Amino acid sequence: MPASPTSFKTEARATTLDLLWGQWITLGVSGHAAAASGDNMIDPEALLLGSTTLARIDARLFDEVLDWLQDQADWINLQRLTRLHKDYSLGDPTVLSVIATRLARLPAHKKWSSFARTPVNPPTVPVPLFPDDGHFGAPDADFLAHGWLRGPARYRGLSVAPRMDHPGNLLLKLRALFGRQSRAEIMVWLLAHESGHPAEIARQTGHFRRSIQLALNELERSGHIRSNRQARTKHFCLHHDDWRFLATWKTSPERIFPAWLPWAGVFRWLEQFHALLDDTVLAAASPDLQAIEWRRRLDYALLANAPIPAALSFPIDARGAAALAAHQDRFRELLAGLILN
Repeated sequence: MPASPTSFKTEARATTLDLLWGQWITLGVSGHAAAASGDNMIDPEALLLGSTTLARIDARLFDEVLDWLQDQADWINLQRLTRLHKDYSLGDPTVLSVIATRLARLPAHKKWSSFARTPVNPPTVPVPLFPDDGHFGAPDADFLAHGWLRGPARYRGLSVAPRMDHPGNLLLKLRALFGRQSRAEIMVWLLAHESGHPAEIARQTGHFRRSIQLALNELERSGHIRSNRQARTKHFCLHHDDWRFLATWKTSPERIFPAWLPWAGVFRWLEQFHALLDDTVLAAASPDLQAIEWRRRLDYALLANAPIPAALSFPIDARGAAALAAHQDRFRELLAGLILN
């Protein structure tokens, strides 16, 4: 039998927050939670987009993210942020617009103005940004203009720069070396997989295929990236030992570099999952109807490219209460793997 909707919702929120806090603390956000394990690379664009919805479970986490962005937003690749938002429908565009509006006022983050959108028809009745926490004090004008009700956002200035000795921050380390270009994503993807086809790398990293192809051709000229023909396609590869100097952390013979995980798909799946948990009308329906809606609205294919047991990405065929229990068990198994690995 599935856990009651109330108890499982509490459990799912706590586990999701553990995942978010761990990744943000690894990036430099101030907090007391444990850092991410380091077995998987952190994707800052996917994390930020997912946090525009999922981090609102915890007002403190959301505001600590805003605090981190004040000084560290230049780590974010805005072009890739746009692509992931479009390709995965990930994140809330109105919340992202508020964040961009505030950042664009800072001289160092003027480029964020491209995300700042003036609402065409702002809601006449604002919605609480943090449904569980309410708001205190006068409404924040920036959020109110986009239809969100919350108290004034204040920055504590306690966030720090990402640690380059943590394997989860390998993508940011390579951005420091190569810039916020597709080359950084190419390198972390190849370090995780050793070889791949440009189309596959483009699909999983959130870049256009042509830009990946051109960058790979240029990297090959260095002699550190190699290519080979497999049937009619050209694959690119590297040798881990050539790049071992990047691993400024404790490694094992089995793994030098962290795994690449398609976080955009994972966070989009988590958004869908929590939207179902928050649907009070659906929660009052029969188990059979709930199971039908869960199957219709929860896209397990988003997890297909993740380094997880393949069975976790298959649709659930059970019905009624058995299906709801299966969804709950799968959530627990997936999140345990993402947090602990």
